[in-house]
Amino acid sequence: MTREVEIAPSPAGTLAALTGAGYTVHSAVADLIDNAVSAGAREISLSLDLGGEGTLTLQDDGHGMDGDVLIQAMKIGYMHGEARNARDLGRFGTGLKAASLFLSKSGHFTLGSARPGERGTVATLDTDRMAQTGRWLIGVQDDVDLPVGTTVRIAAPLLALSPELASAEMQKLAAHLRCTFATHLADGLRICVQGNPLRPWSLCSPELPEVSSLSRVRLDDGRVRITPFILPTHTDDPEVEGPLGRRDHAGFHVHRAGRALTLGGWLGLGIGRQHRAASDRVRVLVDISPELDHDWRVNLSKSGCTLPPRLKPRLRDLLDDVLDRAGRQRGPQDRGVSPPAPANALWQGNAIWRDHPLVQDVMGNSRAPEGVAQLLAQLEEERQHG
Repeated sequence: MTREVEIAPSPAGTLAALTGAGYTVHSAVADLIDNAVSAGAREISLSLDLGGEGTLTLQDDGHGMDGDVLIQAMKIGYMHGEARNARDLGRFGTGLKAASLFLSKSGHFTLGSARPGERGTVATLDTDRMAQTGRWLIGVQDDVDLPVGTTVRIAAPLLALSPELASAEMQKLAAHLRCTFATHLADGLRICVQGNPLRPWSLCSPELPEVSSLSRVRLDDGRVRITPFILPTHTDDPEVEGPLGRRDHAGFHVHRAGRALTLGGWLGLGIGRQHRAASDRVRVLVDISPELDHDWRVNLSKSGCTLPPRLKPRLRDLLDDVLDRAGRQRGPQDRGVSPPAPANALWQGNAIWRDHPLVQDVMGNSRAPEGVAQLLAQLEEERQHG
């Protein structure tokens, strides 16, 4: 006779497993911002206090939660499987807990929230306490004076605490958030990092200087919308190059409900040798509906996904076509200049041909492609001015 046995998971072990699910500092903070956006926030503030072990605070002006809802929100899998609207950026019901604990070196964070006209509630999750008791316990304070909205405070954040290093890390984080939430920022969402409001940074836009957009393609009954873009052969405009440089941002930019899941990469399709030279000039914006999360295997940290097998042939053909066009198309600075012979024409007048196989090999194998690009620019300047 078969009997059923409950196998309750270890609280501390489960949380440790969730925090190891592919997060980075950037993707974890973005996951917390997802919660704020889903709660109707129009203003979100992110700040790092360098005092003591440090505190990372994310505060929003969303609709807030009462005590009962806040406690539910601290549960693993909260709202998982429930119907979500098209603008909801939630996915598994684990983001708040997993992202906060990933960001905390001490395994400790607090969540405070209040609704309009009501007193607030503060809950504290401490993995050391859970490990001691073996139970899913949190500390709760009721009837707390809090502003409307929700505040997450993360103790001992996984960030440098020296002023110089912390400033550099927060600037890199701000650049990532500008790209990830570019659509929301353009629609009026206000995100401030260390008090500085972020401007949208769309890496796939026909408004970028000298960037060409091709015709949009719709798949899956319109639930997948694809727009290819071709960058100019060379530009010094950082808005076009992106925070990581054009090579790292080349490929597919998958957006879900207007929020970027990927900021480049080839979704496993790969690039043939014949297309390698032009590949860093190609970006393909792919907008998917949240209902396709399962098909696209959106990961826990919402920083990656997998191309459904049924779409691979169509995307392969589309990508090859765009790469062919990028190889043939020349920017304004190249018009009227005949393509050089790849064997011996590295220089085009006073300019280095960026698509020369030698240059492409060096850029592709370099750990610092931006440094190589600066070196090339310096060589061109010295040649021009003798």
